[in-house]
Amino acid sequence: MQALTAPTGGRDRNAAVLPLPAFNDNYIWAIVRGGDAAVVDPGDAGPVLQLLDQLGLRLRAILLTHHHGDHVGGVPELSRIEGITVYGPAREQLPRCDVRLAEGDRVAIPELDLDLAVLDVPGHTAGHIAYFGRAAGQEPVLFCGDTLFAAGCGRLFEGTPAQMYDSLGKFAVLPPDTQVFCAHEYTLGKV
Repeated sequence: MQALTAPTGGRDRNAAVLPLPAFNDNYIWAIVRGGDAAVVDPGDAGPVLQLLDQLGLRLRAILLTHHHGDHVGGVPELSRIEGITVYGPAREQLPRCDVRLAEGDRVAIPELDLDLAVLDVPGHTAGHIAYFGRAAGQEPVLFCGDTLFAAGCGRLFEGTPAQMYDSLGKFAVLPPDTQVFCAHEYTLGKV
Protein backbone atom coordinates (compact mmCIF):
# COMPACT_ATOMS: atom_id res chain seq x y z
CA MET A 1 0.00 0.00 0.00
CA GLN A 2 1.24 3.48 -0.78
CA ALA A 3 2.03 5.96 2.00
CA LEU A 4 -1.05 7.89 3.01
CA THR A 5 -1.19 11.46 4.21
CA ALA A 6 -3.74 13.08 6.45
CA PRO A 7 -7.03 13.33 4.57
CA THR A 8 -8.37 16.57 3.19
CA GLY A 9 -11.72 17.38 1.66
CA GLY A 10 -15.40 17.18 2.47
CA ARG A 11 -16.98 19.69 4.86
CA ASP A 12 -14.20 19.03 7.37
CA ARG A 13 -10.62 19.43 6.16
CA ASN A 14 -9.75 16.25 8.07
CA ALA A 15 -12.60 14.19 6.63
CA ALA A 16 -12.33 11.73 3.76
CA VAL A 17 -13.30 8.37 2.34
CA LEU A 18 -10.05 6.58 1.47
CA PRO A 19 -9.56 3.45 -0.67
CA LEU A 20 -7.42 0.73 0.87
CA PRO A 21 -6.49 -1.76 -1.87
CA ALA A 22 -6.48 -5.41 -0.78
CA PHE A 23 -5.85 -8.73 -2.53
CA ASN A 24 -5.89 -8.44 -6.34
CA ASP A 25 -8.85 -6.15 -6.85
CA ASN A 26 -10.68 -5.48 -3.57
CA TYR A 27 -11.26 -2.11 -1.96
CA ILE A 28 -11.69 -1.63 1.75
CA TRP A 29 -13.17 1.82 2.28
CA ALA A 30 -11.90 3.85 5.24
CA ILE A 31 -14.09 6.67 6.50
CA VAL A 32 -11.77 9.06 8.33
CA ARG A 33 -12.42 12.22 10.30
CA GLY A 34 -10.07 13.78 12.81
CA GLY A 35 -8.45 10.95 14.73
CA ASP A 36 -11.26 8.44 14.14
CA ALA A 37 -11.97 5.88 11.44
CA ALA A 38 -14.49 3.27 10.33
CA VAL A 39 -13.92 0.71 7.60
CA VAL A 40 -16.26 -0.99 5.15
CA ASP A 41 -15.72 -4.66 4.20
CA PRO A 42 -12.24 -5.32 5.60
CA GLY A 43 -11.38 -8.61 3.93
CA ASP A 44 -7.78 -8.16 5.05
CA ALA A 45 -6.74 -6.55 8.34
CA GLY A 46 -3.27 -5.56 7.06
CA PRO A 47 -4.17 -2.44 5.05
CA VAL A 48 -6.47 -1.24 7.85
CA LEU A 49 -3.83 -1.69 10.54
CA GLN A 50 -1.29 0.10 8.35
CA LEU A 51 -3.66 3.06 7.87
CA LEU A 52 -4.40 3.27 11.60
CA ASP A 53 -0.67 3.24 12.38
CA GLN A 54 0.37 5.68 9.62
CA LEU A 55 -2.24 8.29 10.47
CA GLY A 56 -2.55 7.63 14.21
CA LEU A 57 -6.26 6.81 13.95
CA ARG A 58 -8.62 5.05 16.33
CA LEU A 59 -10.90 2.47 14.72
CA ARG A 60 -14.47 3.00 15.92
CA ALA A 61 -16.52 0.76 13.62
CA ILE A 62 -16.57 -1.90 10.94
CA LEU A 63 -19.43 -1.97 8.43
CA LEU A 64 -20.04 -5.22 6.56
CA THR A 65 -22.16 -5.66 3.44
CA HIS A 66 -22.13 -9.47 3.15
CA HIS A 67 -20.47 -12.64 4.38
CA HIS A 68 -17.87 -13.47 1.71
CA GLY A 69 -14.34 -13.96 3.03
CA ASP A 70 -12.79 -11.22 0.91
CA HIS A 71 -15.08 -8.80 2.78
CA VAL A 72 -14.98 -10.18 6.33
CA GLY A 73 -11.63 -11.98 6.55
CA GLY A 74 -9.97 -9.17 8.50
CA VAL A 75 -12.74 -8.91 11.11
CA PRO A 76 -11.32 -11.43 13.62
CA GLU A 77 -7.95 -9.64 13.79
CA LEU A 78 -9.49 -6.15 13.83
CA SER A 79 -11.89 -7.31 16.57
CA ARG A 80 -8.93 -7.35 18.94
CA ILE A 81 -9.01 -3.55 18.88
CA GLU A 82 -10.82 -2.34 21.97
CA GLY A 83 -14.00 -0.30 21.66
CA ILE A 84 -15.06 -1.04 18.09
CA THR A 85 -18.57 -1.91 16.97
CA VAL A 86 -19.18 -4.27 14.05
CA TYR A 87 -22.32 -3.62 11.97
CA GLY A 88 -23.58 -6.11 9.41
CA PRO A 89 -26.49 -7.74 7.63
CA ALA A 90 -29.03 -9.39 9.92
CA ARG A 91 -29.48 -12.43 7.68
CA GLU A 92 -25.84 -13.35 7.06
CA GLN A 93 -23.40 -15.57 8.97
CA LEU A 94 -20.52 -13.27 9.98
CA PRO A 95 -17.36 -13.79 12.08
CA ARG A 96 -18.60 -11.01 14.41
CA CYS A 97 -21.59 -8.71 14.30
CA ASP A 98 -22.56 -6.50 17.24
CA VAL A 99 -25.41 -4.68 15.49
CA ARG A 100 -27.50 -6.64 12.97
CA LEU A 101 -29.05 -4.45 10.29
CA ALA A 102 -31.90 -4.58 7.80
CA GLU A 103 -33.55 -2.09 5.48
CA GLY A 104 -34.76 0.98 7.32
CA ASP A 105 -32.07 0.79 10.01
CA ARG A 106 -29.47 3.55 10.33
CA VAL A 107 -25.82 3.70 11.30
CA ALA A 108 -24.88 7.02 12.88
CA ILE A 109 -21.45 7.83 14.27
CA PRO A 110 -21.26 11.59 14.89
CA GLU A 111 -17.46 11.60 15.41
CA LEU A 112 -17.10 10.53 11.78
CA ASP A 113 -19.95 12.67 10.43
CA LEU A 114 -21.42 9.29 9.48
CA ASP A 115 -25.16 8.90 8.93
CA LEU A 116 -26.10 5.99 6.69
CA ALA A 117 -29.40 4.29 5.91
CA VAL A 118 -29.39 0.55 5.30
CA LEU A 119 -30.80 -0.94 2.10
CA ASP A 120 -31.54 -4.65 1.67
CA VAL A 121 -30.00 -5.59 -1.69
CA PRO A 122 -30.13 -9.38 -2.11
CA GLY A 123 -28.81 -10.96 -5.28
CA HIS A 124 -25.08 -11.47 -4.88
CA THR A 125 -25.85 -13.06 -1.50
CA ALA A 126 -29.23 -13.64 0.11
CA GLY A 127 -28.74 -11.11 2.91
CA HIS A 128 -26.52 -8.49 1.22
CA ILE A 129 -27.00 -4.91 2.42
CA ALA A 130 -25.75 -1.50 1.25
CA TYR A 131 -25.25 1.76 3.11
CA PHE A 132 -26.50 5.10 1.70
CA GLY A 133 -26.21 8.58 3.17
CA ARG A 134 -23.42 10.84 4.41
CA ALA A 135 -19.86 9.86 5.37
CA ALA A 136 -16.95 12.11 6.32
CA GLY A 137 -18.61 15.26 5.03
CA GLN A 138 -19.36 13.81 1.61
CA GLU A 139 -22.92 13.41 0.52
CA PRO A 140 -24.57 11.47 -0.89
CA VAL A 141 -22.53 8.26 -0.77
CA LEU A 142 -23.30 4.60 -1.40
CA PHE A 143 -21.24 1.69 -0.08
CA CYS A 144 -22.65 -1.09 -2.24
CA GLY A 145 -20.34 -4.05 -1.59
CA ASP A 146 -20.61 -6.53 -4.46
CA THR A 147 -24.01 -5.44 -5.75
CA LEU A 148 -22.86 -2.79 -8.25
CA PHE A 149 -19.60 -2.24 -10.15
CA ALA A 150 -18.46 0.23 -12.80
CA ALA A 151 -19.03 -2.39 -15.50
CA GLY A 152 -22.00 -4.31 -14.14
CA CYS A 153 -23.35 -6.07 -11.09
CA GLY A 154 -22.12 -8.83 -8.81
CA ARG A 155 -22.51 -12.51 -9.63
CA LEU A 156 -25.60 -14.25 -8.34
CA PHE A 157 -24.28 -16.73 -5.79
CA GLU A 158 -27.35 -17.03 -3.57
CA GLY A 159 -29.97 -14.68 -4.97
CA THR A 160 -32.11 -14.63 -8.08
CA PRO A 161 -32.04 -12.39 -11.14
CA ALA A 162 -35.33 -10.83 -9.97
CA GLN A 163 -33.80 -9.99 -6.58
CA MET A 164 -30.74 -8.40 -8.20
CA TYR A 165 -32.97 -6.42 -10.57
CA ASP A 166 -34.99 -5.09 -7.62
CA SER A 167 -31.80 -4.31 -5.69
CA LEU A 168 -30.31 -2.34 -8.58
CA GLY A 169 -33.63 -0.51 -8.86
CA LYS A 170 -33.07 0.84 -5.34
CA PHE A 171 -29.79 2.35 -6.51
CA ALA A 172 -31.34 3.78 -9.68
CA VAL A 173 -33.56 6.14 -7.68
CA LEU A 174 -30.73 7.57 -5.56
CA PRO A 175 -29.64 11.15 -6.32
CA PRO A 176 -27.59 11.39 -9.53
CA ASP A 177 -24.63 12.95 -7.68
CA THR A 178 -24.28 9.93 -5.38
CA GLN A 179 -20.65 8.83 -5.03
CA VAL A 180 -20.57 5.05 -5.42
CA PHE A 181 -17.96 3.08 -3.46
CA CYS A 182 -17.96 -0.48 -4.79
CA ALA A 183 -15.80 -3.22 -3.32
CA HIS A 184 -13.83 -4.36 -6.38
CA GLU A 185 -11.85 -2.71 -9.17
CA TYR A 186 -12.84 -4.42 -12.40
CA THR A 187 -12.11 -1.60 -14.86
CA LEU A 188 -8.31 -1.80 -14.89
CA GLY A 189 -6.70 -4.18 -17.34
CA LYS A 190 -4.39 -6.88 -16.00
CA VAL A 191 -0.87 -6.86 -17.42
